[in-house]
Amino acid sequence: MQVLIADDHSIVRSGLTHLVGELDEQATVVAATSFGQLNAILDAARNDGTPAFDLIVMDLRMPGLGGLDEVEALVKRVAPVPVAIFSMIESPDEMRAVLSRGVRAFIPKSTDDVLVVNILRLVMAGGSYVPPVLGMPGAPAAAGGGAGRGSASSVFDGLTRRQLEVLDLLAQGLSNQEIGERLGLNLSTVKTHVTGVLKALGVGSRTQAVLLVKESGRDRLV
Repeated sequence: MQVLIADDHSIVRSGLTHLVGELDEQATVVAATSFGQLNAILDAARNDGTPAFDLIVMDLRMPGLGGLDEVEALVKRVAPVPVAIFSMIESPDEMRAVLSRGVRAFIPKSTDDVLVVNILRLVMAGGSYVPPVLGMPGAPAAAGGGAGRGSASSVFDGLTRRQLEVLDLLAQGLSNQEIGERLGLNLSTVKTHVTGVLKALGVGSRTQAVLLVKESGRDRLV
């Protein structure tokens, strides 16, 4: 897996590199500090036969990037490689304008790192991510769009209905014993479901799983 990260702040590049490593321990990260350097790297990759990047993550406020037309041109140039925007922009209108240019995800820099990893995993799987602030519950959505959970792709889609019920109760602060009593399950079965939930979401703790639910903006999963 090869990822191109473009941002003019070293701390952001380092942080994203770390998160990509959590996504894939074998990932190779190439960094650019300007839009011009990003394009130069793409030119070199094309000219010397270097394998194409699997993902591009870029800022919108870096040197050399003149506007959204250039973002759209980049998206078309590298297609079908997904492009994700990682930005300080908070304006919903600006977010919509960026997403309209074909990028697969708009990730605010205020997003929790665990959720960023899951968003990147979703994008790599062919999905898209829209911030909850834009008023779309369960923000992740499949490329091509579509309303309703039946046509949406989210970080929770890999869970069974029982696992979703368990995760809902975890998000309500219930203990394993309380979840078992609520669902009529013995303690060992609940523990098995919790382990399955963590594995499916790619997180290491109950707290991280609950955080994903909170960040999704959804009151209930089932």
